[in-house]
Amino acid sequence: MGLRPRAKASPRQGDDVAEPEGIAGKKRQDPRANSQSLEDALQAALDRVEAHAAAERFPLALSTGFEDLDALTSGLHGGTLTVLASRPAMGRSTLLLDVCRTAAVKNRVPTLHVSLEHSISETTLRLMSAECRVALHHLRSGTINEADAERLNRHLPQVANAPLYFWAPAYLTAAELAARVRTEVDTRDVRLLAVDGVQDIRPEQRNDLREREVGDVVRDLKALSRELDIPVVCTSHLNRAPEQRDGRVPALDDLRESGAITFAADTIVLLYREDAYDRESARAGEADLIVAKHRNGPAATITVAFQGHYSRFVDWAKP
Repeated sequence: MGLRPRAKASPRQGDDVAEPEGIAGKKRQDPRANSQSLEDALQAALDRVEAHAAAERFPLALSTGFEDLDALTSGLHGGTLTVLASRPAMGRSTLLLDVCRTAAVKNRVPTLHVSLEHSISETTLRLMSAECRVALHHLRSGTINEADAERLNRHLPQVANAPLYFWAPAYLTAAELAARVRTEVDTRDVRLLAVDGVQDIRPEQRNDLREREVGDVVRDLKALSRELDIPVVCTSHLNRAPEQRDGRVPALDDLRESGAITFAADTIVLLYREDAYDRESARAGEADLIVAKHRNGPAATITVAFQGHYSRFVDWAKP
């Protein structure tokens, strides 16, 4: 690309020289690493730009699976925390699994999915429904027809070897999560962490103020993403405030224990479906991804399609 104005100077003794290798080959960062000169920082930044331009299989950022969202955010970057939030029954767990499917099944990026809201069997059924296009209620009831069986037989062999790893503990502390993630990064080269139910994670020290507890957990997740240099995506609840306003469209202040999450997160996406409240809505089958906070760019609302029978969101068809 011709970005370098001159050759890189030899590193001085004691300097911590960054080695950008793309999101699938990044090394764990020492949280107590030495300081870095501006010269070396500029060189590392240029290396990242050139690597981004030349990236093929493993770009510096992971795709979310949604074209317009990727265009707005440039994808999921290492060291960042993204929060997907909604009121109940909007589909935030489904949206999180969609991100994981894109990373692990489509792009073969090792991904760890941690859920404190659903069992592994429930999450697996949702994945099967989304990938094979078999109605979720058919899988749950065992009433699959010949067409369903044919799609399962055709798609499951390709899905089965995807580097997607599930963990669904009944109880979890922030320290236990961090220890497990470090192990998964070391043994399986996990490059994306997805956490379904951030408010269900318990801090090491209990506090009378719930917001302070959630704040400790969220800050720990952000620190973990920086230490391991991987993206972390988690889900969060919204409070009842949207139910009290016209249109019921959520806002950033509706995040439960919102102060800590709002400050720590790099990107916050609020999920809203009008047909969750009105099944006769003219917008049935549509969902809004409201990017309410974007630390590195503008906020915007992106419309995608919701295919609830297949337990998935997909890009809205463009003319």
